[in-house]
Amino acid sequence: MIKRIATVFLVGLLAACSAPDERSDSNAGPDAASVTHEAECAAVGGQWTQLGRAPVKQCLRQTTDAGKACTDSEQCEGQCIAPEGSVDGTVVAGSCSVDTNPFGCQQRLRDGVASTICVD
Repeated sequence: MIKRIATVFLVGLLAACSAPDERSDSNAGPDAASVTHEAECAAVGGQWTQLGRAPVKQCLRQTTDAGKACTDSEQCEGQCIAPEGSVDGTVVAGSCSVDTNPFGCQQRLRDGVASTICVD
């Protein structure tokens, strides 16, 4: 009985993890331009390289909307970055990142609110 409950729980958990983000939009945000193969990366003008600490290569692309005013990363190809010196939790306007690299520490905007996030 315990194994059956654990199995059902695990399947439910995996299904929840694989469900699409309801905030995602096929035309915007950091995940919109995800490319999973080197040939696809080259076709979109990206560089197939290791990003972050994991020994996994990913596609690094320069964004076409770099510097565009934004209040949320969904408005950008990469991330919506808060102005330097912004305080976490404050409402500010930002600008779209120059590339699609999500790694390192960045002060991003979500619904206009600044929040520092570090991704390894």
